[in-house]
Amino acid sequence: MAKGGLLVAGLGFGTAIGVALGALVLAPNMSGGAAGDDPIREEHRKLLQDNQTLQAQTDSNDSIIDDLASDVVDGSLSDRPVLVIATSDARDGDVSSVKNLLDDADAIDAGQITMTNDFLAPEKADKLLSIVANTLPAGAELDEEQRDVGTHAGQALATALLLDPDTTEPLASVDDRATLLQALRQEGYIEYESGTILPAQAVVIIGGGGYRGYYADNLAHFAEQMKEAGGSTVLAARVQQAAEDRTIDQVRKDFPEVSTVDSINRSSSQLAVIMAVEEQLAGGSGAYGSAASADAAAPALED
Repeated sequence: MAKGGLLVAGLGFGTAIGVALGALVLAPNMSGGAAGDDPIREEHRKLLQDNQTLQAQTDSNDSIIDDLASDVVDGSLSDRPVLVIATSDARDGDVSSVKNLLDDADAIDAGQITMTNDFLAPEKADKLLSIVANTLPAGAELDEEQRDVGTHAGQALATALLLDPDTTEPLASVDDRATLLQALRQEGYIEYESGTILPAQAVVIIGGGGYRGYYADNLAHFAEQMKEAGGSTVLAARVQQAAEDRTIDQVRKDFPEVSTVDSINRSSSQLAVIMAVEEQLAGGSGAYGSAASADAAAPALED
């Protein structure tokens, strides 16, 4: 438990670094004085030094968490199939770090699906909606009022990819799942390795910096539908996605039953994803990370 205490202390560290970065303003040279006499330049120099100190401390904090994370999550997701869905702007390093921790937690690898740029591109929406409607798994229903890509693709893929939360049986047949996935891959909307996708109990959706508008709206609705179908759902992305009207911000405001984790490039947030999956499977949810809209850095560690 000494490790757990150290970890908890570390999880909340480093959030001020974004503030320091945002405060840096390059000022023009003021006439009539040397740099050392210019109060704006002096303030700029001080902010740079403070930021360098915060960055070094945050990097050190990450290295401590990296050393402890495997022990913290060890066995926490044993025999739980977890699927990773990555957006086209998700960073490979963020995805691989989360997948490594899922492996440390003994989760069953249910595969990885990557959305291409086309999946969240408005000009490609009509064709995507047509594919979904024509390859809909048996038992899936499409919302007749909410017809956006995030909702309809989410409803179809949730049925294809998830286990029934009550019976733990797949919601779709092997053939129906393959038909939908292969059609989406053939038309360039998703990428995955054949033979690697299994029905899952939990889904981790990993994004990058994201965008406002179409991207944010549809990814938020997609995550909502994964949760609505009974999948324990965690949405994780870079801290930019917690900004107003971006995906994490929308989910935190409108769909709080989906767990969210911002700052996914930090070790503390990568660990928080695994803890959030465990919390989801137990019926809970939360908003985690370093943004002001987060409830905490991570779910509470149990004694």
